[in-house]
Amino acid sequence: MTGKALLDGGPAITPAVATLADALIRTARCHGRQKIVFLHTNGTHTALTYSQLLDDARRILAGLRRTLNQPGDIILLDTPDPQELVTAYWACQLGGYVPLPVPDRDGLLDQVWTVYRQPRFITGSGRTVPAGMTPYATGTYAYLLGHAPDPHHHQGRPEDLALLLLTSGSTGTPKAVRLTHRNILTRTTATAHVNRLDHRRRTLNWMPLDHVGGLVMFHTRDTYLGAYQVHAPQPWILNGPLRWLDTIHTHRITCTWAPNYAFALVNDALRDGSGAPWDLTCLTYIMNGGEPLRAGVIKDFMTGLAPYGLPRDAMYPGWGMSETSSGVTDCPFTEHPGRRYVPVGRPQPGTRIRIVTDDGTLADKNTVGHVQVAGATVTDGYHHGDDQTRQSFTPDGWFTTGDLGSIDGTILTVTGRADDRITLAGVIYHGHEIEAAVEELDIAAPTYTVATPVTTTAGENLAVFFHPKNGHATPVELGTLHGMLAARFGITGARLLPVGKDDIPKTGIGKLRRAPLRQRYESTPEATWTPVPSGG
Repeated sequence: MTGKALLDGGPAITPAVATLADALIRTARCHGRQKIVFLHTNGTHTALTYSQLLDDARRILAGLRRTLNQPGDIILLDTPDPQELVTAYWACQLGGYVPLPVPDRDGLLDQVWTVYRQPRFITGSGRTVPAGMTPYATGTYAYLLGHAPDPHHHQGRPEDLALLLLTSGSTGTPKAVRLTHRNILTRTTATAHVNRLDHRRRTLNWMPLDHVGGLVMFHTRDTYLGAYQVHAPQPWILNGPLRWLDTIHTHRITCTWAPNYAFALVNDALRDGSGAPWDLTCLTYIMNGGEPLRAGVIKDFMTGLAPYGLPRDAMYPGWGMSETSSGVTDCPFTEHPGRRYVPVGRPQPGTRIRIVTDDGTLADKNTVGHVQVAGATVTDGYHHGDDQTRQSFTPDGWFTTGDLGSIDGTILTVTGRADDRITLAGVIYHGHEIEAAVEELDIAAPTYTVATPVTTTAGENLAVFFHPKNGHATPVELGTLHGMLAARFGITGARLLPVGKDDIPKTGIGKLRRAPLRQRYESTPEATWTPVPSGG
């Protein structure tokens, strides 16, 4: 008997405060001079102390109350400016409103506003209110900030709804995940305890603040702790990945995070040489999560930065999602030669994880199955999405994540998404495994490769979409790719499709979206895919 695939992180740790509003007020009192720094693409920066953040949030609160909002009302946050977004977020917490940050994508505000029954919204500076929505605007951020501070805060409860977060969504309007104060604070307290985080940490986030990783896992956690935090624009880092390391060095960052693709971008940039005098000895905790992990990418990152003093135990692969209030497992990276997947740790206090078979039976340890999660960190469902909520939870209250994984001893390993499986010659692979192998050849630009099964007139086949590093794919390079697929995976006859970077769809934090490419391929004549890629 191998034992059953069930992990329990233990009882939740009681947070020091009952609500997020209480957390900000406590931090402003205890660490009021500590700074939140916002970097800009032009090389400048602005900064707020926690005392200033509380004062500005109280000003926004006063303006919101003038527009007759009631506690519990949803308020859309329509601003791409990080400082405006976090200030409006905290104003909502102080007033008992429920913020719903809307990513900066064309048409999304109107979609979300319609689906969620025309709530009021805050318009960022310089934004234009869509036609027909004007009566529902609370005013621009600048207008709201012009009010005198309102020191009277709504007295909420831990079980109150604190935040709605949109999932990535492959098609249509994304779902809105419901997170309570208890969800967020339980997760925050647990990770602070397990990873020994406190107000002395100096953190860096460059993912969008409308995403659970940027807003909850980092900004809200760091505000709860009173830590020094830096936020950099995502495009600025993506256009120059080594700026991530520059910022770590300059601000003496101890804690940062990114999905795995970001480490691949740094590895690629380092091959051209940096010449930078980085001192990375300060960086002791790097959270790697948000998409499938690649051991080779992690190893190359750690090896490449070792000469700059990066501690060899600084990398922490982890797992979580919006529905779990962000990351709820992590552990130090350990290389296991020959192992297909990277372990992501054990659940933190307040979270339980189990693996079940296709028929819902609890699996044995070391058996790959469906990852399910329960506990105080887990959402109770989707806002105005009763059908989706019912489909996502088991009769005994476990959330079905859509991930596959296994439990070995006390450690969870996530192998990939259930809908990412590719069965070829009787062997099951995940798309990310094939993508990693393609990018190892240094033919494809890192982070712009998608492997997906496709249905053709000849039956099922594998399609690999990639952006050639040199702008076009030569016959020799295509032959090399075919040879690698045959030797490593036993795959012959795969469709290799050079495309432009703009042809590879991604989520707001840069994760690959495979389904749209498959749908486009199956609905479009293949001849339209064969020319040299468009876009940069």
